[in-house]
Amino acid sequence: MNSSLFKIKEKLFKYLFLFQDGISKYIRIFSPFIKVVFSVLALFYIVLVILNIGFAKGEEIIPGIETFRAIFYGLFITRYLPELFHLKKRKIIRWIIDGGLFIGGLFLFVALRKIHDNELNWLNEQSLHFIILNVYLVLLIGSEIYRLLGIINKVQISPPLLFSLSFLFVILVGSGFLMLPNAQVIPLSYLDALFTSTSAVCVTGLIVVDTSTAFTELGKLIILILIQAGGLGIMTFTFFFSYVFAGSASLKDRMLLKEALSSERISDLFSILIQIISVTFFIEFIGAIFIFLSIEGSVDNPMFFSVFHSVSAFCNAGFSTLGGGLFNSDLQNNYPLQTVIALLIIVGGIGFPVLIAILGFIKNKIVHSIDSYKAKRVKWHMVTNQIGVKIVLVSTFILLLAGTVGYYFLEMDTSLKGTSGIQKFMTSFFGSVSARTAGFNVVDITEWSMPTILLMLILMWVGASPGSTGGGIKTTTFAVAMKTTYDFFRGKQNVEIGNREIGSETLKRVLVVIILSGIVISAGFFSLMINDPGKDTVYLLFESFSAFGTVGLSLVDTGTLSDNSKITIIIIMFLGRLGPLTVLSGLFFSNSNKYYKYPEHNFSIN
Repeated sequence: MNSSLFKIKEKLFKYLFLFQDGISKYIRIFSPFIKVVFSVLALFYIVLVILNIGFAKGEEIIPGIETFRAIFYGLFITRYLPELFHLKKRKIIRWIIDGGLFIGGLFLFVALRKIHDNELNWLNEQSLHFIILNVYLVLLIGSEIYRLLGIINKVQISPPLLFSLSFLFVILVGSGFLMLPNAQVIPLSYLDALFTSTSAVCVTGLIVVDTSTAFTELGKLIILILIQAGGLGIMTFTFFFSYVFAGSASLKDRMLLKEALSSERISDLFSILIQIISVTFFIEFIGAIFIFLSIEGSVDNPMFFSVFHSVSAFCNAGFSTLGGGLFNSDLQNNYPLQTVIALLIIVGGIGFPVLIAILGFIKNKIVHSIDSYKAKRVKWHMVTNQIGVKIVLVSTFILLLAGTVGYYFLEMDTSLKGTSGIQKFMTSFFGSVSARTAGFNVVDITEWSMPTILLMLILMWVGASPGSTGGGIKTTTFAVAMKTTYDFFRGKQNVEIGNREIGSETLKRVLVVIILSGIVISAGFFSLMINDPGKDTVYLLFESFSAFGTVGLSLVDTGTLSDNSKITIIIIMFLGRLGPLTVLSGLFFSNSNKYYKYPEHNFSIN
């Protein structure tokens, strides 16, 4: 009896294995076709979403819920049919995510079959199913983003060029979304949409149309998304999805991520990535809360205002949903709001490596205070022993202090004359902070004196810190250049900061960055003078510095510039955000090595 039962089980398992092998064979044969079907359906879904968001009016749905439901069926089947019969080894996180999406899809299958077409309308009680359906479709398509890295691995492209192309791609897509009828209050030219998209992605803040009146709530939301994508970098999101859904990455992926995050180590990249994403959203969330509490009902739609300005400030973008920005009469004397905005700008501008180091120190201090026996004691000097962190913190403090004091004394008898003590300090402090790539203003900057404009040019040129959301040549570049000059005058052969010697490769990069920044700013200024000869030359120079530093302050009113000048500003913003060194090295970088060295020769240069 047991023998016959065993034989039956053996045959049953044999047939099941043969059936699975046969199905797997056909799945492998038709796998490319299934992937094509999935891609076509995903693209079709994206087009439908764009049509509904950008063109549909009121309760209208284009082309109808039936089409969305059919796309869901198609995507679900083509996504999981190959995997049901062709299981692959994968990490536990991929099993969890795929399992959750699969079970969620089965529940949607049942729910959609029970809901009749006439019951599923946009505004009735069943609309929740439509929203859930779209959320699921976005997650389903998003779970395949990691496959993009597989395509990238097959293409021989340098990391700098890849970063440049990713920003260019987001800019072009953003300009297309801003051209949607539902995103505009007044019809915009494509050049103005492209300029706005570039300014948002490059977190600059220069505008050619008034954001508050030219764009609908949808348009402002698109700008908000572009600011967030530009602040963190589209590659950050791509690698995040790759790690989450694939659970691993190739060596090339890790090298690209190392370049994207300006990390010195290739290990623990995923934890760094998670920290950057979580810290960004947490700080922006806290900032939005404090902004909401500080505006006291003085603006329309305070919740969106708070979120928009928190993201814009942390990403050092300078965009505002109010006409005149923070110089608006209802907010220009709101010091709590200005304080929150200034702190967000500073935190966003010091760079993620420094920010994570500081937050790690605070976390360990809190843990130590709770449990002093088990927690690891971390002292502040352990944080500042990291040479990059120390340079950023010291240079940021010096620039903020010098900018605040300089602004105060230079404007004391001009724009600050007749104001109270607290207003003098806040205006000076905010001006110093904002000039370092943020672009918010709380005063009429056309009233600045010429010495103050020169001070702002220097602050805009230096900009934020590496690995941050800001632009400019970066604080570390400026600090190393100043230390090199100082050590040269002292007759020192090597450049030393703290207990470390700065390598020749770093000094070369500092020199190249400074020279390229001067070339880009000068060329942009020269182009602006040619295309707008009637404008004040000092104002045009200020505009060129502001675009390169991704600051967003303007003395010339950017919207009045000619089309050629707008194109010039677009190019400068792009180069300023990525850095001319990144763009040019991506275009001309060569992997060829020279295995020889010429004799050294010193000659007179002065």
